[in-house]
Amino acid sequence: MQEVIDSGAESCQMLPMSVKRGDIIEVRIHDLASSGNGVARLDDGMAVFVTGAIPGSRVKASVQKVKKRFAEAILAEVVEYSPDAAKPKCPHFPECGGCLLQHMDPAAQLACKQDWVSAALERIGGLSGFEVRDPIASPSPWQYRNKMEFVFGTEDGRTNLGLRSRVDGSVMDVPDCMICSEKTGEIYRAACDAVPRLGRMAYNPKTGKGYLRRLVIRHHQSGVMVHLITATAKDHGPAEKLGKLLTEGFPEITSFVHSTRKNRRDLAFGERIVQVIGDDSVVETLPLTGVDVRYRISPNAFFQPNTATAAKMYDAVRDAAGLTGSETVMDLYCGTGGLALALADKADRVLGFELAPESVKDAMDNAALNGLKNCEFHAGSLDQGLGNMGDLPAPDVVVTDPPRSGMHETIVRAILDLSPRTVVAVSCDPATLARDLGRLSSGYVLESVRTVDQFPHTAHVEAVAVLRRK
Repeated sequence: MQEVIDSGAESCQMLPMSVKRGDIIEVRIHDLASSGNGVARLDDGMAVFVTGAIPGSRVKASVQKVKKRFAEAILAEVVEYSPDAAKPKCPHFPECGGCLLQHMDPAAQLACKQDWVSAALERIGGLSGFEVRDPIASPSPWQYRNKMEFVFGTEDGRTNLGLRSRVDGSVMDVPDCMICSEKTGEIYRAACDAVPRLGRMAYNPKTGKGYLRRLVIRHHQSGVMVHLITATAKDHGPAEKLGKLLTEGFPEITSFVHSTRKNRRDLAFGERIVQVIGDDSVVETLPLTGVDVRYRISPNAFFQPNTATAAKMYDAVRDAAGLTGSETVMDLYCGTGGLALALADKADRVLGFELAPESVKDAMDNAALNGLKNCEFHAGSLDQGLGNMGDLPAPDVVVTDPPRSGMHETIVRAILDLSPRTVVAVSCDPATLARDLGRLSSGYVLESVRTVDQFPHTAHVEAVAVLRRK
């Protein structure tokens, strides 16, 4: 029998093992799902996913949905705290959607993430016998993000700026965010103060009405870039006003970029640059073992949001590649040159492939910035395989860092055809990583995997997997 507290009762009562929406159940949380929700199991075997609960705790939870094999609930009360419980540092937790796990010790968070990666490789990829190496923790669980994507919204009839609420998706003010740098927080608060004076409404992607869309703040070694993204308009005076206010108030802002976006999809990606104050990019340096690699970052470019952890992850890739200086390396999702440039000093030749031409240009510029002459980059759709890339040398090592959706099946086939001795796969999604490595298992053995925590307090996890040719 499962102990259940009826939503209208004052005391516990024993009910049949099934539950229904609105029930309050008391359960022990024994695991953490990859969604960041606690996992409990009823006496009849039904799994219950409890939002806000962590392993080791006993909680009362309100059942929100009941499916055939599982139920979803939200935390109502903690009856017994977990040994891994921690006091949240951010005053906006748990309402803010930026963090899910501030109430859990960072070391325990990382242990759960390591379990997610291993379990996915075994269950989805059908892989076994691989070494699980020590995970890479973020050097700091606080103020680690070099990039924050704030969104404009409407609250009580006024335009505001912040992050989306986990409760209802509205935009909430976050003046004391604890995962961004102090300077980013200062600039964000100044922007919030300026918003009422701009006289423009927030953009509504459902209706296509409004003007202000996103404010992206990047804090890097060379300075701060502020990227304002708005809807198209005849008059961009408010954007110019905000740029002037922020650059005059903060000498650390070396780049203010205003771009417009017509597409209704709510992404922090500008389609057309309207105005630039100062530089059109910022520069970050990754201090790798034996070499520093510099990256010029343009407004829409991807760069790892946790600089300190990215350096450790890139060092792990360098170690896994086992380069001696005579090898040809192929980076199949090179972006602006991230992994390719990090391996160039140890390789004879590096070839990078990327779909977006602007990213390829950034990668070439970054190679020049580092004085690297053994790198070449090519633009093209990798979803069609590598056959349209011309004559290719036989690579000794292939590295991949695809988007969350993983590698296209044609890329997996291309890797098998190219038959490099080593494949180093970086992934931000354990499920698609497991799927891809399972596809490669006909020609490769998974040697090791290493979990990387780029994003403490969230359910995001990265991994570095090393495969050797059979």
